[in-house]
Amino acid sequence: MAAKAKKKVKKKKNNLLMIAVSFAIFLVLSVIGGYFALLYAGDRMIEQNVQKLQDLKAEPTVIYDKNGNEIISLIRQKNRVYKPINEMPKTLIDAFLAVEDKRFYEHKGVDMVRIGGAIVNDIKKGSLAEGGSTITQQLARNVFLTLDQTFWRKTKEMSIAIGLERKYSKDQILEMYLNRVYLGEGEFGVEDAAQYYFGKSVSDVTVAEAAMLAAIPKAPSTYSPFNNPEKAKLRRDTVIRLMSEQGIITNEQKDAAQAEALPTKPHEVAGGSLKKGYRAFFDNMLKESEAEFGVTEEELYRGGWDIYTTFDPKVQDAMVEEYANAKNFPKDGAKRGVESSMIVIDAKTGGIAGMMGGRNYAPKGFNYATDMKRQPGSSFKPIAVFAPAVNKDINKWNANSQLSNKRQSFNGYEPRNYNNRYTETVSMSRAMIDSANIPPVWLLNEIGVSESLAYLKKVGIELTPNDRNLAIALGGLNQGISPKQMAQAYTPFVNAGVVSEAHSISKVENKDEGVVREYQPKQSEALKPEAAWEIHTMLEKAVQEGTGKAARISGRHVAGKTGTTQSIAGDSKANKDAWFVGYTPEYVGAVWMGFDPEDKQHLMHQGSSMTAQMFSKVMGTALKGVPSSDFVRPEGAVQHKQEEVEPEIQLAADMTLDTSTNKLMVVLSWIGGPDGDTYDLYRISESGERKLISAGMKETSYVDVLDSPKQYQYQVVPRNAQGEEGTPSKTVPIDSKKLENMINQDPGHNEEGNNQGQNPDGTGNGNGEIPPDQGTGETGEHTNNGGSSQPPNPGTGEVPPDIMNPVPGQTNGSSNEIQLPPPPQEDGQNQSQDASNG
Repeated sequence: MAAKAKKKVKKKKNNLLMIAVSFAIFLVLSVIGGYFALLYAGDRMIEQNVQKLQDLKAEPTVIYDKNGNEIISLIRQKNRVYKPINEMPKTLIDAFLAVEDKRFYEHKGVDMVRIGGAIVNDIKKGSLAEGGSTITQQLARNVFLTLDQTFWRKTKEMSIAIGLERKYSKDQILEMYLNRVYLGEGEFGVEDAAQYYFGKSVSDVTVAEAAMLAAIPKAPSTYSPFNNPEKAKLRRDTVIRLMSEQGIITNEQKDAAQAEALPTKPHEVAGGSLKKGYRAFFDNMLKESEAEFGVTEEELYRGGWDIYTTFDPKVQDAMVEEYANAKNFPKDGAKRGVESSMIVIDAKTGGIAGMMGGRNYAPKGFNYATDMKRQPGSSFKPIAVFAPAVNKDINKWNANSQLSNKRQSFNGYEPRNYNNRYTETVSMSRAMIDSANIPPVWLLNEIGVSESLAYLKKVGIELTPNDRNLAIALGGLNQGISPKQMAQAYTPFVNAGVVSEAHSISKVENKDEGVVREYQPKQSEALKPEAAWEIHTMLEKAVQEGTGKAARISGRHVAGKTGTTQSIAGDSKANKDAWFVGYTPEYVGAVWMGFDPEDKQHLMHQGSSMTAQMFSKVMGTALKGVPSSDFVRPEGAVQHKQEEVEPEIQLAADMTLDTSTNKLMVVLSWIGGPDGDTYDLYRISESGERKLISAGMKETSYVDVLDSPKQYQYQVVPRNAQGEEGTPSKTVPIDSKKLENMINQDPGHNEEGNNQGQNPDGTGNGNGEIPPDQGTGETGEHTNNGGSSQPPNPGTGEVPPDIMNPVPGQTNGSSNEIQLPPPPQEDGQNQSQDASNG
């Protein structure tokens, strides 16, 4: 019985042994079979695509505009230089091997040691940061495969690499790799890259230059010396250090190479290039291609892609033309000019039609249209206050709603109106038209800051915790905002309340790879349609008769809002930022101007009239040939008749001194009066004699030069289109307080530092001097009889800075030195007080 049991156990063991041996044989055969399958697959791919190795020049990637016309072909239209390896310096070859594949001459296409090390590092980092690819694998991927990161792509890459090693020598593989590797800025191969970066043949590069070329492939955009010089130098110096550690160069050579400067600008190369002024859009498109569609710059430059964009060459060409004219910008500073940017997007879809990244935008440089963060001033009022209020309750808050316009304190925050003139109330429409400051702050305090922040988030603007205060009503932001964000935030006003994400690509396609990826519109309702139309009607009036007059385009409907912020470095005549954000039925545009940075030698003495004029000129040219259309009222939106009480004319007469002529002058400025009227201005002597000093004026400012310090009084009389007189202003005496302040102040010192006397139309300022952008509306004639150190700018109707200088010693300012108030005690609760109680 025991013997039988033993025999049974032995038989069982033999069966298990047979199974184990069979499984082992199966594994061996599988491995061998798999290996030969890999070899076969690799050989087949090489045979089928051997022409790709013989001709390393791929089909070009073509970029198309919105009409399907070609903008540019990305592979340069020149004969690419194929450099034999025996003409390449050993230093260059050693540099690439040191950083890319130091065991190149030891492995057979796949380096298992390196792959093992990469796996360990990936486990430690918790990511798939390192792939362990050899130079042979990189060549296989670059020539035969796309760059999608999948298991089967990696398997194919390894099989092709093994096949390449069996078919070609190491030197042949290295030669093909060095002529194929992508080295940034659209350059492939070491010879073309050396010509582009250094203006010389690769045969003549230094140790430092060889190391820089070897440093780029890991991340071409990141390590381009023109794109990120600091990161490029750090990476280059790392390669030099590796060369020293591996005995390729001496310590002396290492120190000398690391001390060598990087190239600062590209060298001219023959071939096609982007049209002048198109680069900012192109660079933005490259970023979007990778971020939104997963197609990298390297893939695009390798060729085979068709990229369909939202670009409108008519819009871009109009921008380029106007930006080339220095007369469209404020006066240059001592060493540099005013910076500016502009972006135009499709009003319905958000597609970017064109952009200027700066007046002298450098390839892959700082883009003022997308990357900049500056205070938006009054251009922020419609999106931060009026839109969320109307959307919350259009019956309570609409164009006819009366908002407080009296001087008051909001938990210690005291914004100022122009010339310190106030009224008990003003309609929301009139507050928008005249760009008054008290009403939006008061209204934001009524609806609550949280209501504003929630709406801003809907249109793509997320503010910081430090922005939870009433200063956002006037565009006083902790970090600022870009023109791209502003343009996007205005799309609901022209698109029935729907916000459209700004984007530059509509479709990417690669026929060889069978890839088609289309843009999925990112649109959502930010405003109710009736609320959007209510805001729009006020913005249209702001251009027709308010601070945005300079943006009008003959024969077209335009709406929008100006914005300015006061200089930090200069006196109250200077502006730090000037904005205009507006739209036609076709396009939304945002324009910004300002010194970057500003200082006492670089002060901008003109404001948002210049940005509004830029919008008008660009869009007027871009829309030539496009039939004029009107804004379409959304279905269900009620057209509110804006029943405004005829505004009483408020006149101010401030005495000042023209320091260049030592003559006394009276700066006269007024607000109110029926829309479309002209004005007659009278000087009244002490005896009561009434003298007409200017007639038929369309502007709302005048400078009266005095021969002697007589105590005159003044009065303004409006006239309608038929010449009939309207209700005149009250007779006002000359106010000499500002002259006294000016005399008592130290030179160049603004006594209170917060620009108490700034006017919404730019006709007064904190120190009593003539404002820089005083003008004559439509006539272009000058009203300044006495002259000033800063000549007025005709045709502006200039608006004031909305954000003032901080009070000296204030500690709660933003990072941009803008005075910010404390947060409201409780959102939605009216905390207003009279100034006397503040």
